[in-house]
Amino acid sequence: MLNEMKSRLSAGKAGFAGKKLLLLILISAGLTLAQTYKVEKVTGSAKILNSNDKWINAKDGTILSPNSILVTEENSSVKVSGNGINFTLKESSALSVSSLKQMTLDELLLALAMEDMMNAPRKKGNTNGKTTAVYGTKEGAANKIILSDDFGIKRLNGALQLAESGFKESAVVTAKEIFRKYPETKKKADYRIYFADLLYEFDLYEEAYDEFTSINELELSDQEKSEVENKLLLLNKRIVNK
Repeated sequence: MLNEMKSRLSAGKAGFAGKKLLLLILISAGLTLAQTYKVEKVTGSAKILNSNDKWINAKDGTILSPNSILVTEENSSVKVSGNGINFTLKESSALSVSSLKQMTLDELLLALAMEDMMNAPRKKGNTNGKTTAVYGTKEGAANKIILSDDFGIKRLNGALQLAESGFKESAVVTAKEIFRKYPETKKKADYRIYFADLLYEFDLYEEAYDEFTSINELELSDQEKSEVENKLLLLNKRIVNK
């Protein structure tokens, strides 16, 4: 079943029609909209970027929309609950509420295929720059913050905490999205290695191999270089022996 799913998704990377992709996004959005969460406890300073692109202070009892983004400052945290899930976002982190979900391996594969399509090179004459393609051209304080490299790192911190709390599949998808939306974060080898290791943990050897190959092109410390090259050798053996 899983191999069949992989084959279908592999084919989809090259040939998904726009309508099919839109349908998948709508289905995913429908599942996300069913999720409701509430702020249980705020420690220190934390804010919420709501669906209207307005910043509000996070307070105990605040209801969170699926499109909300939680943001914590230093020495701060926010505990949220909903749908049988309890999660605490630690300091200097950011997390989209829609990422708080358990995913099956098949759902992960589908999400990775969608990310690959969104990362695919666009036709000439149809690009306005990576940033505006993702976020539009709105001006304002909220937009400047969410476009900053620092905010990208905060979101990666949130993705790490997702994985540490057991939402590993969702964490991988979240990280992939962040690396796409914040190109500078792709240079952070330590984060890249962490999430590539999760792909290996899921036995997604081809996906992990592609990721480690990309990481190997970065400026790495000696320790990181050794770790990446060893993992590539191991993955090559795993793929050959499948």
